[in-house]
Amino acid sequence: MKALLGSLFFAVTSLSAFDYALKPERITSDVTCFFGAPEVMNKTNNGNIVNSCYIDTGEGYVVVDTGPSYAYAQSAYNAMQRIKPLPVKLVINTHIHDDHWLGNGFFTQNGVSVVGSDDFLHNVNVHEATRMQNTISPAAYEGTVSTLPTEIILESTRKKVGNQDIELKLISRTAHTAKDLVVYLPKLGVLFAGDLVFNDRLPSVKGGNINGWITTLEELEAMGALHVIGGHGRNTDKNSSKMTHEYLTQMRSEIRFAIESGLGIDETIKKVQMVEYQKYKLYDAMQSGNVEASYRVLEWE
Repeated sequence: MKALLGSLFFAVTSLSAFDYALKPERITSDVTCFFGAPEVMNKTNNGNIVNSCYIDTGEGYVVVDTGPSYAYAQSAYNAMQRIKPLPVKLVINTHIHDDHWLGNGFFTQNGVSVVGSDDFLHNVNVHEATRMQNTISPAAYEGTVSTLPTEIILESTRKKVGNQDIELKLISRTAHTAKDLVVYLPKLGVLFAGDLVFNDRLPSVKGGNINGWITTLEELEAMGALHVIGGHGRNTDKNSSKMTHEYLTQMRSEIRFAIESGLGIDETIKKVQMVEYQKYKLYDAMQSGNVEASYRVLEWE
């Protein structure tokens, strides 16, 4: 029956002609992920810059983040069906940035519940063109409809799906976004941290709060997870948040020193270069903006 349900789901949802040719990678026996490139979105990668994961609960899959388009979600689903033909039981959106949730419609059209925070209600306008719509190819975006979570949570909660207890921890402060949601599997020691954790490339601080982000990372590290899967980057071991934490902490320290020295925002942007992080992807695209966004927070301390 499970295989039949998976096959029926596949038959109903195979509507997009574009195939991302995604390659699944096993993290544990029950967790498989698709890893995006450490790049900005463009018409070559078509938004395949993000991590999306599937949790095998025995009776079906739980999906953490659905990716940048309907076609992406379909490609990931098709790849998972070749591994094990299970239906999708639940989808979880970690935050409001559109590279993480524009594949929602692939699942909701078949009645799958999507869980997300109320940040989607306050800070997402489904009537506006998305970044992806304006950036990736029309073929890759075809069929994509901005589809918000169908189940809004206002506080941390737990769900039982098949053989997995799933803890949904809603972050109480602005960190990467106003309402970051992390997912923890206590049975497996796996933490899905969304864009609170970057590796391979620099994070984007714009729209977040550097103080809240650092505090949140320290809380997550204290959980002692065996695997920490971020929103961008291929490192998934227990130390995968280290780069993000060290980068943000050093940047905060250097900006605070600049402010104490009387430097304005433009001078601080020029001064806080942190050249040791040039080895990471997107340094040139992110560093100045990260310093500017963080300065605007720290100048009011």
